Amino acid sequence: MYNEIDILFALLRSALEGKRLELSAPVDASRWWHLFRLSQQNHVAALVADALPPDTPREVLIPWMAERQKAEGWYNYQHDIQEEIVGLMSKHGIKTLVLKGTNTAQHYPVPETREFGDLDLYFYDKHDEADRAARTYLRVRVNNSSHHHSKYNYRGVTVESHYDFLNIHYPPSNRQYEKLLKELAPSPTFEVLFLLRHMAGHFAASRITLRDVADMALTCQALKDNVDWPVVLDAIRQYGMTVFAAAIGSIAKQRLGKPTPICMDGDSAAPSQTQLQRIEHDIVYGSIADHDNDGIDRLGWKVRRWRALTWKRRMVYNDNPVTLAISSLASHTLKPHSILHKQ
Repeated sequence: MYNEIDILFALLRSALEGKRLELSAPVDASRWWHLFRLSQQNHVAALVADALPPDTPREVLIPWMAERQKAEGWYNYQHDIQEEIVGLMSKHGIKTLVLKGTNTAQHYPVPETREFGDLDLYFYDKHDEADRAARTYLRVRVNNSSHHHSKYNYRGVTVESHYDFLNIHYPPSNRQYEKLLKELAPSPTFEVLFLLRHMAGHFAASRITLRDVADMALTCQALKDNVDWPVVLDAIRQYGMTVFAAAIGSIAKQRLGKPTPICMDGDSAAPSQTQLQRIEHDIVYGSIADHDNDGIDRLGWKVRRWRALTWKRRMVYNDNPVTLAISSLASHTLKPHSILHKQ
């Protein structure tokens, strides 16, 4: 019997190579349904749709292709919204940098199949002016409950206006990393370093998905000749991300056929096979179920999650554990709403 993780990675690799997956033995319809759900949870359903084997059961193939069509339409719609907002800001002298989203999608074989949700924008030192422009000309309510970005909904698209590239309140080391990013932005080196730290943060706080792995692999491949790799590798070591970065690089190389310098072959801190398997399982399935309730229940869940994800924080941060805990509490104290409510 096929391992689901193996099939999903094989599907993803085939999709990135522009070919259909070939299996030596058939997979039954119930297993395909489960794989479809997993691909949705990993935000790659649209991407891998074209790689499905010819004998994929029709009852699964039809909704899977519908997912691809939906993603393509949503991509084009969000791209139009993005162009409208960027144009508006430019008209008022506000420079915009698009983070992830369509910027990352350009590295995909078919950009429209790269699924994304929020529209993440950075306005350099003019985020307050950008928020005012949004209120005045887009006629939206801007939510400032987060200390990392403001948020509003414009014609069905959630827009996040980033004050900084990273949450500079947690972990403490992000403050120095942020300075490095601002020195490099915009550039290919910035793009790789931003994606990596952004991924690391999500990995440590909850989970990343197969889409994130594809983002990293394709970005590194597309920009490899223009990235200052010594700067990237020095930052990886300096900020304690060696095991995590090497794991993502190894997965990209072994599973997707996309070797990158962040594999860090031969580095003494490279992950063991056991660590790689644990990370792959966490990427595909997640390890902590989400919690939608507000109030004390949510606070208790956050405490349990913090304890359960200790092993991840060790892979991505070199901050002192006590300092991490204190800075996390301080970060939430700045925006108390985040303690008992889902953002």
